[in-house]
Amino acid sequence: MVRRLATASLIAALGAGASLLAAEGATGSVRVRVTETGSGRPLPCRLTLLDGSGRLVPVTAGKDPWLAVRPGVVYTGTGEATFSLPRGRYTLHATRGLEYGLATRTLKVDSASARVDLQLAREVDTSGYVSCDPHIHTLTHSGHGDSTVQERMATIAGEGIELAIATEHNHHADYAPAARATHTHPHFTPVIGNEVTTKVGHFNAFPIRPGSRVPDFRLTDWKPLLAEIRATPGVRVVMLNHPSNDHGGFIPTDPRRFHPGSGESRDGRSWDFDGVEVVTSAALQSDWMKPYRDWFALLNRGSRAAGLGSSDSHDVDRFILGQGRTYIASTASQPDEIDVQEACDSILAGRVLASMGLLTEAWVDGRFGVGELATGKGAAMKVRVRVQGPRWIAADRVELFANGQPVATRSLGPGRDAVVKADLTFTLSRPRHDVWLVAIASGPGVSKPYWPIPRPYQPTRAEWEPRVLGSTNLIRVDGDGDGRYSSPRDYAQAALASAGAVSERGVGIAPGPLLAALEPYDTAVAVQTASLLHERGVKTDAGPWRGAIDAAPPVIRHGFVAYKNLLVD
Repeated sequence: MVRRLATASLIAALGAGASLLAAEGATGSVRVRVTETGSGRPLPCRLTLLDGSGRLVPVTAGKDPWLAVRPGVVYTGTGEATFSLPRGRYTLHATRGLEYGLATRTLKVDSASARVDLQLAREVDTSGYVSCDPHIHTLTHSGHGDSTVQERMATIAGEGIELAIATEHNHHADYAPAARATHTHPHFTPVIGNEVTTKVGHFNAFPIRPGSRVPDFRLTDWKPLLAEIRATPGVRVVMLNHPSNDHGGFIPTDPRRFHPGSGESRDGRSWDFDGVEVVTSAALQSDWMKPYRDWFALLNRGSRAAGLGSSDSHDVDRFILGQGRTYIASTASQPDEIDVQEACDSILAGRVLASMGLLTEAWVDGRFGVGELATGKGAAMKVRVRVQGPRWIAADRVELFANGQPVATRSLGPGRDAVVKADLTFTLSRPRHDVWLVAIASGPGVSKPYWPIPRPYQPTRAEWEPRVLGSTNLIRVDGDGDGRYSSPRDYAQAALASAGAVSERGVGIAPGPLLAALEPYDTAVAVQTASLLHERGVKTDAGPWRGAIDAAPPVIRHGFVAYKNLLVD
């Protein structure tokens, strides 16, 4: 995280002109000032007010441009807020996203004015990263939700988002003027983007040069559509949003058009994306691992798309901005001076972490981090995984995946008051072939009103377990020692070639030589091989193929069976 907070003199000048709009039945006003522990600097944040029954209470405030107010919620973009409440006793919580702690105060409101001073302590170390929400909307520009562009500035600053991507529907929005007008501009760098909203999916594109033409969102063929988006001046990153959501009867990952095991496109679409949302806090899945499994399938097919986290928030409070977010490797020292091109370079290289409450990092042999190729020799490799989160969030599980298969799992003890939830080292046998590694940490979902995890946007089952999440992106391991990375798809193609499979129609492919060529590899390579054979019209569930696969080693057999079981004809 990088930090520059508004000066106390600016806050004092702004606060001096604050007006108070008295609500019917309100008998007292409250003035809150929140500062950062240690530095004493005013801190943008979210204030949550609850009555004795734990319910959000009516709040009335003036029209201060740096505030966003909803029942029981006040976002302040400057660290100060003045508002009125009915007479009574309340609980006041102050938060600022997952990097900061929780400040709580019991508040009595009567006819006299109350002054509350709170401090928030920074708890999570995000050195070398900036926090980004790459999927942000407003009522002003997207036409639904309830957050005006002015209110959005308070929520961006108040949740600690440092790189804010404006992705209004088919509209190029620039948040910079609103940030200056609300005095929140020292706290983040705004970026012009666009959620290109079509009948065949939603795609975020950024950065965009001011004044550029809006892409033709009427196109329905992904190839010309993506070419149109990439031709927009300035665009360097194109991401696929909420890939399992149904919009207008179209689901990108519908198994009739996308194989969830191999990542193959069954209707000829080119999945040429730089990023895919694996966490979308306003569009959660009943099965929260599904977006990860779909991403894993794409990676095994050779995709370089980064796994990204975002909020897709259109609201002040119903869906919290920045609850899902991405941490991007950056050398920035100030939040309003982030090098957007450097941030794009990091996304394209996979030097990013996805988060919804937890920050998960990983290193191989103490040297290689996300986005890097881990080289080295020896029979074993050590994978360190560190998980952080504020004290008010818990983690209970860490899982390490290699080519999409779990290879190490650790349950975590209570440790609720710890910031470092886990710092583990897994010792793995060094693979004989290249693999990619991803670590995912999770924990019980937050239900408290100051940061509640929302229910699934389009539920697919009645039961649901809310979770907080944090995941790495890829660390690629050079297992075969050739100095470069080969995907499972690359190995599958090489195995077909070594077995003499030169025909695109499957003529002359014998099961024995091909299955023997697969023996050095893992299930992911077997799945990709099954996919290639299916493309060539080979029926692997009949004749000599079926007997040969049944007799193959379990790793190979499981791959072919998994491919067939997930194939929807």
